[in-house]
Amino acid sequence: MPDEALSVGLSCPSCGGAVSIEEGESVINCRYCDSMLFIEGDMGIQTVAFKNKVDPQRAMQAAEAWWKKGFKARDLKKVGKTTEVYPIYLPFWSTTIKVAGWVCGYEEKTRSDSKGNTTTERVYKEVMVLQDHRFSQIACDPGDLGIRSLRNFSGERTFEDFTMIPTFETTSSVDEARKQAEAEAVEQARRGAGVPHITFERIYTVPRKMSVIYYPIWVVRYSYRDRMYVVTVDGVGGQILSGRAPGDPLYQSMAITGGTAVAGLVSGFGLVFATLEAGGSSGYIAIFALAIGAGVLYATYRFFRNGSEIIEGEFQGKRGEIGNPLDVGEILKTLEGFRP
Repeated sequence: MPDEALSVGLSCPSCGGAVSIEEGESVINCRYCDSMLFIEGDMGIQTVAFKNKVDPQRAMQAAEAWWKKGFKARDLKKVGKTTEVYPIYLPFWSTTIKVAGWVCGYEEKTRSDSKGNTTTERVYKEVMVLQDHRFSQIACDPGDLGIRSLRNFSGERTFEDFTMIPTFETTSSVDEARKQAEAEAVEQARRGAGVPHITFERIYTVPRKMSVIYYPIWVVRYSYRDRMYVVTVDGVGGQILSGRAPGDPLYQSMAITGGTAVAGLVSGFGLVFATLEAGGSSGYIAIFALAIGAGVLYATYRFFRNGSEIIEGEFQGKRGEIGNPLDVGEILKTLEGFRP
C-alpha cells in the first residue's frame, strides 16, 4: 500500500462547500469563499476510521492460506478448526515528524601498503539531515494479538462501520506517544546520516498534530489438537498481520540433524586444513571455519527450540510459548464494555 496522507472531508460553515483536510492541518482556507477555517478534533486530536473491507469468509480464507505457508504442522489444514471469527477496531496514534539538523563526526578507514603495514585515518564528515518520519503506535492494550504498529495508512475513511463494530478506546497517553515519535525520528535521522563516530549533532523535530486512526482487524481463533491459536487479518487489505501456529516435529528433527552435520563438516574441514597447511593464514581459516560451524549450530538450535510454534507479528512474549486461550478470552470480555 502506498504511504498516503490521511484526509477527511468536511463542509465549510460559511458557504457549504466541500473542504478536504489533510492530516496535521489546523488552519485552512475554503477554496470556494476563501474563508479561513480553524480545524480541531476531539480534545485537539484528529480522529479517523478506516472502512472495513473484509467479510468473515475472506478472513477465514486468508487464515487457512497462511496455515499452508512455512514450517507449520503439515496436518494443520486437515486438523485445524476455526472456532470464531469477528472484527474489532483498534486505535493507533499516528503523526509525521519533520526532522532537520546537522550530524558531525568521523569514520575510521584502515589502509595497507605493499609491505603489509596498516594505517588508520579519520575521515571527518558533516551531514545535513532533512527528512520526514512516519510514526504509528497502538493506543491501547491489544492483548495477545501481536499488533503494535500500523502498516497501512491508506484506505476509505468512514465512521459508519466505526459504530457497528466493537471498538477499543485509547488508553495510552498522547504525550508519551508524541515523545516516542520525536525520539524515533531523531534516531532514524542519526542512523540515516551514516556517521559512525558522532562528535556533535543538532537535530530539530517539528511534529504535526497527532491523529487517532481506528483500524479494522479481523480476529480468527482456531484449535489444533486441543490447543488454541489466533490469527489476525487486515480489515482493509485482507493480509495476515500476525498469528501463531503449531510447528512440525519432522521439520525440527530434520533441522537438528542436518544442521549438526553441516556444522561438524565445516568445523572439521577448518581443523584439517590448519593441520595440513603450515602457513600463517591457515590458523585464520581454521578460526573462520569454526566460527561458521558455531553459527550454523546456533541457528539450528534456535530453530529446534522455537520450531514447536511458528510466530508471525509483533508479539512481546517469548517465542516458542503456546498462546494461552485465556488471553483472547480476556479480549472478548473487555469488548463487553465498549460501544457495539
